[in-house]
Amino acid sequence: METNAKRLETEVKLQRAFIKLMTRTGFEHVSVQALTREAGINRGTFYLHYIDKFDLLAHYEDELVNQIHTIFERYPKPTDPVAEDITANAFWQLFHYLFRQRELAVVLLQSPASQMSVRVKQLVDEVMGPVTGYNEGVPAGFSQALVAQGVLDYIGYWLTQATSVTPDEAYVIFNQTRVLSPQQLLHGVAKR
Repeated sequence: METNAKRLETEVKLQRAFIKLMTRTGFEHVSVQALTREAGINRGTFYLHYIDKFDLLAHYEDELVNQIHTIFERYPKPTDPVAEDITANAFWQLFHYLFRQRELAVVLLQSPASQMSVRVKQLVDEVMGPVTGYNEGVPAGFSQALVAQGVLDYIGYWLTQATSVTPDEAYVIFNQTRVLSPQQLLHGVAKR
């Protein structure tokens, strides 16, 4: 029991150090020495858990991506933007999870060294499934890429705002935008 508590404490210290250094200097300037110094642990302890800084980066990416994958498997994709139980869908759960993991998610999404953006976009593609309708002049692959990238950009924008809206508010905005065209988003919706 003590060993698990100590391991968890080390992981928390290391993650805080990783986020701080990534924010301050970027991954290319992060070293194991800087990580261990910032975390207040010795290098031997670091090497008990990870091979190098790339292994640590992969561990954090895998942790977040696996949890997102679990959310998408466990909860259905919303089909009705005004569904009664908003908590029972994948995107509501995703927003809440990412908000809890906000600092780590932001540094991974913004780092050129990380594959987080690519991996999350692939998950969004999977959860959306293939394009089933036909939009005149817009090939299905373009439609799917535009929607998946839009979801990823929305999440990135939301998480990086200094005064971020709550996950519930972000989800409501997300749902409202799903039924609006870019023109309606930019210029407002005409009232009838």
